[in-house]
Amino acid sequence: MKTKNVFLILLVACLSLAGCTEKVFVPGTEVTTLDYDVYSSQWQLWGDSFRAILDARDITRYVVTHGNVQVSRCYPGENNGVDVWTPLPCIRTEVTTGTDGNDYFYTTFVDYEWSEGTVWIYVTASDLYTGDRPGDMSFRVFISQ
Repeated sequence: MKTKNVFLILLVACLSLAGCTEKVFVPGTEVTTLDYDVYSSQWQLWGDSFRAILDARDITRYVVTHGNVQVSRCYPGENNGVDVWTPLPCIRTEVTTGTDGNDYFYTTFVDYEWSEGTVWIYVTASDLYTGDRPGDMSFRVFISQ
């Protein structure tokens, strides 16, 4: 009798754990990916940040109402020569060498906003210094509908 109760308790525990791994799939969901290269000359000064505007015509009124947009940035060769994709928003530590030869560290915050037909990418330095334009960057936009 005691063995039967232990077995029953173990069975219930296993079944309850199996229920935690259930996946939800929404039929008809589509994801479109768009790749963009933003060159240093394309960054526009925007308050205390720099901004790039991406033309994303695949972001329709339907996506605005029912879907979602996510953006990732590529850091080329970051992992032993392999490209690394980081979802936005993200903060990275940067280093620059000053005219005095010393290295100076600061953080860079990269985030985004989106609307019908457009994605705006923002780059902000932690010290809000906007003297130098950001370098070339690559982004991937994921549009789900």
